[in-house]
Amino acid sequence: MEIEYSAHESDDDTAHIISMLVMVRPEYQQQVTQTIIEMEGCEVHGNDDQGRIIVVAEADTNKQLAQRMDDIQGLEHLVSSSLVFHQIA
Repeated sequence: MEIEYSAHESDDDTAHIISMLVMVRPEYQQQVTQTIIEMEGCEVHGNDDQGRIIVVAEADTNKQLAQRMDDIQGLEHLVSSSLVFHQIA
């Protein structure tokens, strides 16, 4: 599937927001959580002791948001990730 990136002017105030459910090996949850927190435009909104982490990411463009998703999906110790929500606001 090909993602179509929309071109927005630099003064466009459109925001792209996603939420993801990320699953990591429980023994690495703190490490992965900290890495996500340090990523630009990403926040952690919850987790549990089974290794699930709720992530919200925001970007100015679809392309930037797709890159953030790729960065998260490429993290070491990641078991799986699922896109839960996508909003263009």
